[in-house]
Amino acid sequence: MRVTANARTGNKTLIRSWRSSSDPSVGNFSAGINPLGVPEFFMWYNGDPFWRSGPWVGQKFIGIPGMSTSVYLNGITLQNEGNGTFTLSSIQDPDIRTMYILNSNGIFTEQFWDYELQAWVYRLKVPITDCDFYGNCGPFGTCDAQNSPICSCLIGFVPKNPDEWEKLIWTSGCVRKTSLQCDRIRNGSEVGKEDGFKKLETMKVPTFANYLPSGSEQACKDVCLKNCSSCVAYSYYNGFGCMAWTGNLIDIQKFSEGGADLNIRLAYTEFDKKRNLKVIISMSVIGGATAIFICVFFSWKWMATHRERKLRSEETLSFKTRETAFDVKLEPLFRLQALETATNNFDISKKIGQGGFGAVYRVTLLD
Repeated sequence: MRVTANARTGNKTLIRSWRSSSDPSVGNFSAGINPLGVPEFFMWYNGDPFWRSGPWVGQKFIGIPGMSTSVYLNGITLQNEGNGTFTLSSIQDPDIRTMYILNSNGIFTEQFWDYELQAWVYRLKVPITDCDFYGNCGPFGTCDAQNSPICSCLIGFVPKNPDEWEKLIWTSGCVRKTSLQCDRIRNGSEVGKEDGFKKLETMKVPTFANYLPSGSEQACKDVCLKNCSSCVAYSYYNGFGCMAWTGNLIDIQKFSEGGADLNIRLAYTEFDKKRNLKVIISMSVIGGATAIFICVFFSWKWMATHRERKLRSEETLSFKTRETAFDVKLEPLFRLQALETATNNFDISKKIGQGGFGAVYRVTLLD
């Protein structure tokens, strides 16, 4: 079985669906190779993109989660035969019986014959989730089947039509919040600092990737960075090399595993905002901690002062109370006239000794 496509002539050999499960005439769905840029396997609905496999990186399509080399190399291979011709073919192995079916509902399956079960077993079935449908979130939108809603804008982008997005209509996609450096130069505005890249991990990379010959990931980044007007994202896949994108980024999806790292080009202000946010958060934490410390210190100081004043007040009140009680008690007992009478005008015959503060007398009071 051979499915071919020629990038120069546009000629393709396609797989076509039946019109229905009981009508074998030509249906609405077709499947084959899109040879533009890095080759991909596409499904079309009446000629419009319906689903795609992601780029072929020499051993597998990286846009199909869980597509392991050890399994799928036994079934298919994609070869560049020169002159712009690419051929997808099943490997002829007498021990492996594989069947590919595109049904009338647009479901593409790979099945293999299990000799033990004596039955056809599914090994691949696409599309599965809403995120698998081509361009579901529009340009510069990304889809994650684990989120609700499933579509969101890439970092540095906002919905082009917010009203539609609120109604969960995402096809209009997203637009940049801040122009890139080359756009600012072209418009005669302030140039500012150089653009940067934001890495997104385990992604289904956009469609229509261009292959860039580069020896390393850093070289891939440098080539993309130097071409502001023609490179808005890049991805370096080990064992394959550098892929780059121009124009709108279409059909991006977040995977839980597999895929590739996608680096999105953003204006420097997007990164400065993050740094400023970190500074603001740090200063807020430090300022908050300092304010709390000051409040605690002055509260402790006020409480200590208040406690000391209260203690002094209580001591003063207690002293005054004792003093008042003592005066009340002494006043009727030790009037000078009474003491003179009792001691016979302090006669020596009444004196019984001498203390530290003066003479001591023994007296008998009238009462």
